[in-house]
Amino acid sequence: MPYPHVRRAQAHHQAAVGDLWAQLLEEQDELEDRFGVAEDARDRWDNDFPQWLDDETYRVYVAEVDGDIAGFATAHRWGPPPIYAERSEVFLDELYVRPNDRRQGLGTQLVEAVRDWTDRIGAQRIRLNVLAANEDARAFWAAQEAAPLTVTLAVENEGAPDPADDEGSKKIGF
Repeated sequence: MPYPHVRRAQAHHQAAVGDLWAQLLEEQDELEDRFGVAEDARDRWDNDFPQWLDDETYRVYVAEVDGDIAGFATAHRWGPPPIYAERSEVFLDELYVRPNDRRQGLGTQLVEAVRDWTDRIGAQRIRLNVLAANEDARAFWAAQEAAPLTVTLAVENEGAPDPADDEGSKKIGF
């Protein structure tokens, strides 16, 4: 495999990273049908990506192989609600590597980029979520020395109205 180059994303990476992000959403939806991808998800991504590049509390990293974007990671600085002791954290929102480029160290290099940023800003930990059904991702994170901190559970409300009728879900942006 050619040597990958991991760096902060630039504005010209928006379409390529957006395509990978859409693939991530599709894979998550296939693993867990409760996940659900909004019809305007790509519009929201396209709206927010430039803002993330300009915001010093966000980071988007890309892994390039032979000039192609093969993976990405997004993260933001985060802290707990004020009822808890102050602790600076980084929340790793998404990590994705194209299926054909997996198991070659790209994910680990993207995590290292996030770890380096975490060190530079003095954050105490990286926090993240992973789908319970995504066994490969859970194994990857175990290899990165990630350990459970909380467990998120869901109780489905079968009598709830259709989410498509919820005006709040029709906004642009995250």
